[in-house]
Amino acid sequence: MNKKIIITMSSLAIIVGIFLAGNVGLKFFFHDYLYETPNLKGLTIKEAKALVGTNFKLVNLGEHYSEFRKGEIYSQLPTSQKHIKKGRPIKIWISKGMDIVILPDLKGKNMQDARVTLSDLGVKVGRISHTMEGYMNNKVIGTDPSEGSLISRGSSVSLLINVSQIKNIRMPDILGLSLGEGVKILRKKKLVLGDIEKVYRNDFPKDTIIDISYPAGKDVLAGSVINITVTAQNEGE
Repeated sequence: MNKKIIITMSSLAIIVGIFLAGNVGLKFFFHDYLYETPNLKGLTIKEAKALVGTNFKLVNLGEHYSEFRKGEIYSQLPTSQKHIKKGRPIKIWISKGMDIVILPDLKGKNMQDARVTLSDLGVKVGRISHTMEGYMNNKVIGTDPSEGSLISRGSSVSLLINVSQIKNIRMPDILGLSLGEGVKILRKKKLVLGDIEKVYRNDFPKDTIIDISYPAGKDVLAGSVINITVTAQNEGE
């Protein structure tokens, strides 16, 4: 009886050993160990490399202005606490800081030129208001804050635009068009291209317009800023 028990226990031990050895072997063969991605925000590249060690590969996708200090990581993909395989890349974006600039005089500029000037300074266009003063059609006649103010890169400036003697126009239907086609139509209609948001969609071609800030057919003032959403074929693009 004891002999049977010993044989049975031995057989079970062998089966368990084979199972465990097989699973460990498969994991080593397929590199199937998952690691949790750390939170890299606020770290320098040197600090981030020391933290991830050999578990992950850091891929620097460029520098942009943000609320983080210059040289610090302000965004990452995958985000923290995601589980990915060892050796996979973590995409990071580095902050250029919140540098201070002097707001130039934008009065007399048209909307597009004002946007370009602010963009070159690293400043965004915020709220846009319209008034009818009887001169300078579709021109900037005021800003908030005012010219000469010290502002941080990455912050926003509100614009007051004159639209005297300009009639309402009908918002064109640009849904489903490519980004290039949509921009041409907006410019022809005297509308200004605003922010472009990209959303991952694999059921449309890249840069297809899938959303606009004003519905097609709605009456809008010439010179109005139109924000659009286009498709991206890669997540995080």
